[in-house]
Amino acid sequence: MPKRVFLAALLMFIALALRGENWLTIYNEDLSLVRSSFELNLMTGRQDYNFDDIPHRIMPASVIVSSQAEGFQVAEQNYEYDLAGKVEILRKYLNSEVEITTKDGSRIRGILKFSDYSSYGIQDDYDGRLYLVSAAETQMIQLASLPENFYTRPTLRWSLIAPQAGKYPLQLSYLTGGLSWDVTYNGVWNDSTLALNSWVTIKNTSGKAFEDTNLKLIAGDVNVVKQLHIRGGRANEINYSIDGMSATGGAPSFAEKSFHDYHMYSLDQKLSFANNQTKQLALYPRMDIKAEGIYEYPTWSGAVNSIIQFKNTEANGIGKPLPKGSLKIYREDTDGNLEFIGEDSIDHTGRNEEVKITTGKAFDLVASTLSKDQTNVSKKVTERTVQVTLRNNSSQTRIIRVVHQMSGNTRIIQHDLTPEIDSDNKATFSVEVKADAQVIFSFRERSES
Repeated sequence: MPKRVFLAALLMFIALALRGENWLTIYNEDLSLVRSSFELNLMTGRQDYNFDDIPHRIMPASVIVSSQAEGFQVAEQNYEYDLAGKVEILRKYLNSEVEITTKDGSRIRGILKFSDYSSYGIQDDYDGRLYLVSAAETQMIQLASLPENFYTRPTLRWSLIAPQAGKYPLQLSYLTGGLSWDVTYNGVWNDSTLALNSWVTIKNTSGKAFEDTNLKLIAGDVNVVKQLHIRGGRANEINYSIDGMSATGGAPSFAEKSFHDYHMYSLDQKLSFANNQTKQLALYPRMDIKAEGIYEYPTWSGAVNSIIQFKNTEANGIGKPLPKGSLKIYREDTDGNLEFIGEDSIDHTGRNEEVKITTGKAFDLVASTLSKDQTNVSKKVTERTVQVTLRNNSSQTRIIRVVHQMSGNTRIIQHDLTPEIDSDNKATFSVEVKADAQVIFSFRERSES
């Protein structure tokens, strides 16, 4: 581009964006929808406007900018991500004059022939000699000016047409990465009730701050085509915050509703958070859930699992859609202090679904599985006996659920204890094991190929 054209571009009319309304919807899989409504002061005719208040993970193809104003047009849109940095600038300065000052004060001026991370090649203007200058010994590189078409941050560059001078309302929306949310559940267990609190953790590493933004969260797996993103900007340290809400309002809360095939959580207050900030908000008020503690042994595994189980119903004190997240479980000791007893995770769980939280492996319960007496009834039919041994080394009687998962072409033909078999062909044996006792039982299964 000729220099006079470049200088003219620098003197373009720059419109001023007035503060408007912002909306942000964050999904689970590193995906967010950003919507803004604002006004621009424009002059009559065609003009260029650079809008750089965008994340560096923006998906350019998703950008929609529009206005209801009659006669207003977006003639052209460009996404500029060739950001100004040392490597990028020097690449633009190949075969141009530069001056390098080394750490000992020496100055070398000439034509930059190459540049890499370890050295620079400078050719003398007069005799053509090539100087190799170590990057580690370089103190300063002097250039005539910033090369053309460089931006300090990712920028949407619009060519706008206004029928007359004045304020024009614009609506902007786009998809971006760099924002995420998840849920942490903290529960206190007392053998019959799980007192559960839930916290939403929002992380913003998008490269953009959000001020007074209307926030929605979508729980569910939205189908998207994965793409590589173009990096812009530089990472800073991450800050952590649990405030930032309006000082005049009460505690913020989420309103939940079904939306398409997902669940939506809308915050009742506007939210502000900086780039590289993590913020926590309460999802639901405390829920006292009726639950039961069970012990479960999957055959062929190495231990008996300690599990807290409940059904997600209103009768049990919950009946709310639970977004996927981690659950940390505590129990009160005799001294009144809470002690951590285990952690698990759940997937998105709708109402009326079963929730099982595995807190750990039961120390005093021991189990093993043995296969024996296998026979080939025919070329396609085999049988075997499965023997399960359970030991209870505690001072209390325990009921252990032995779970045996069978393939679709397998069935139990003999058994010492009667199992419950569900639609997934999973057999469950409920076995009472007294304190300091052992129980051994067997069943025989037949498989057809």
